[in-house]
Amino acid sequence: MNQVEWADVLQAIRKVRHDANNPLTAALGHVQLLLDDPGVTDPEVRQSLSVVASELRRLADILGRLNDLPTPVAADRPTAPDRA
Repeated sequence: MNQVEWADVLQAIRKVRHDANNPLTAALGHVQLLLDDPGVTDPEVRQSLSVVASELRRLADILGRLNDLPTPVAADRPTAPDRA
């Protein structure tokens, strides 16, 4: 894969990461609110919510590591021709 193709793949990955992170953050926030709710007392429900929160944090970590992918040198990307 050449530099331009790799740059396009990285751009797509980062867009997916960004788009997935928004609902993920909302879901984790709602689960955390339920865990903090003193009315949620059933131990099985609390355990299930804890598992969901843990897996959501794990997914957030995986998505965060997508930022660590190496970025190709920008000079290798051809520029678009001027349309005058």
